[in-house]
Amino acid sequence: MTATSLLMPAFKPAINPVNRFSMERHMTSGQCLCGTVRFSLAVEPRFFYRCHCTLCRKQTGVGHNLATLVKACDFRWDAGQGAITSWRKPSGYRNDFCSQCGSTVPNPLRESPYFWIPLGLLDVELSMECVGDFCTDDAMPWDEHRSEKSHGAAPDSLGFILHELQVDTGE
Repeated sequence: MTATSLLMPAFKPAINPVNRFSMERHMTSGQCLCGTVRFSLAVEPRFFYRCHCTLCRKQTGVGHNLATLVKACDFRWDAGQGAITSWRKPSGYRNDFCSQCGSTVPNPLRESPYFWIPLGLLDVELSMECVGDFCTDDAMPWDEHRSEKSHGAAPDSLGFILHELQVDTGE
């Protein structure tokens, strides 16, 4: 173990008191590369963002990650939660991944009521729109693909990105 990282079992968030899966039909599903870790969303995300920061580049092995956020009550693990390992930096950055195939998988967004969803894991083709590129100041010179809204740095706040993604923040 180094001073800058910890390898630990993934955090298991408390069960959310509102379970939309009992009230709504399953809308979207996803899984890791080997299919061990599977999840469902009770919503169909319409928006995503790209992050070009050094951490996201190294997490994906490409120029950026593509992700969205959903409320924790709209997220459900279907299988493989015990196969998830989490790597964290003291700064709070974390990468949860399948211990069988290494695919990055969804994770609870720090101490908030939201889940971070990597888009490449979704099983269905969704019509989604990019709300912006972040950390473009960290982008590699060969990574030139940008949306109409580019930001040199990270979002100013969780509220800003939730607003851009049009995630319902009401209870």
